[in-house]
Formats: sequence, C-alpha cells, structure tokens
Amino acid sequence: HPWKSTMTPNIKKSLSCLLILCLLGGRPVLSHANGPKSPRKAAFLSLLLPGAGELYAGGGRSVRFFFFTEGAFWTGLFAFKALASTRESTFKSFAAAHAGAQTEGKQNSFFDELERFQSIYTRNARQQYVAGDLATLTPETPDNTWEWDSEASRLKFQKLRSRENWAGQKAFLFIGALLFNRFASTLNAARIARKIRTTASQKVEMEVIPRPDGGLHSRLQVRF
Repeated sequence: HPWKSTMTPNIKKSLSCLLILCLLGGRPVLSHANGPKSPRKAAFLSLLLPGAGELYAGGGRSVRFFFFTEGAFWTGLFAFKALASTRESTFKSFAAAHAGAQTEGKQNSFFDELERFQSIYTRNARQQYVAGDLATLTPETPDNTWEWDSEASRLKFQKLRSRENWAGQKAFLFIGALLFNRFASTLNAARIARKIRTTASQKVEMEVIPRPDGGLHSRLQVRF
C-alpha cells in the first residue's frame, strides 16, 4: 500500500539507505531483465537435451547436474554396448571353433539350441521323440549343422553367452536412465520457468517528489 512521509534535508542519508534496500529487494526481478521464461520452451529444450531447458530458464546448479547425468548415462550406454558387441563376437567365435557352427546371420533361437543340445542330431532326435510326426526338424545342412567337441565346451558357451546378455541388459538400463533423465529435466525446467515468471510478475514502484516547502514526498508500492 502507498505510504507518505515528509523528509527534511537532515534525513537525506536515511532516504539513500531506503533506496539501496529497495534496489536490493528488487534484485530477483533485475536478474531476469530479459523477461519471463516460457515453461513450454524450457520443457521442450530439456526434452531435446537435459539441462538445456534449465540453462534457458536460469536453473543454476540444476544445469550442471543434468548435463553431467546426461553425459554419464550416454557414456555408460556406449561402454556396455561395446562390451556386449565384443562378448557376442567372442561366443560366436567359440561356437565356430568348438562346435563347427556357422554363426553368421543366425537368429537368437539358433544360439539357444546351441546352448541346450550337444549337436543338431541330438536336437532333432529330441524333437522327434517329443512330437513324433508333428516335430519341427532343423535341416541337417552344412549351414545348420553343429556338434560340440565336449560337454565342457557347451557349458562354457553358455557362460560366454550369459556374459553377453548381462552387458546387453546393462545397456538397456542406461537407455531407461536416459529417458528418465529427460522426463525429470523436462519437469524441472518447466518448474523453474514458472517460478521465474511468477517472480518477474512482481512489481516494485517507488516515487520521490520534491515538495515546495523543501521536503520530499515519497511513495513505495509493491504488487504481487
């Protein structure tokens, strides 16, 4: 609400202090002199790159936090993708060396059968025993044929493939982390932009007018 007072030359120093306090109180508004920020734009920027929306909205520490987590998650994703690819090449080479398997272009179901059966002949015999005339037999062609040189080799192949699956699962988790990071950053950037918009909507008005009798007429008004 407006307030009035008559000032004399003897208390000009007090008026100066009051002006300084008003300026300090208005610092949040001055810090956003570029105008209020759009929550939608902030959210969209963070959807593209976590931290970008906070940077646009003036998020401070959260900018560094989301930039860091985004970089860490991408690093983890690429690292485990590379590890999974290396381990996939390892178990395929092992199957070719110890079972004579042709691994190029094969589906996961083919490697599942390599884990379960000693040879293609064992596999077909098992299917025929279980399903009889309805059994689905794999053609015993050179492209499909395999036979492990020992049971130990088959068990080792299982372990090698299990390690590849583990690395692939970790890479998948990092994909989920990247999606969650975008979701969290989107909400955070929009929240910061709304907060700044609310702060920018506050107005501080101060008016000082000299009076004919030598005093000062002052008025301070704050709007929320």
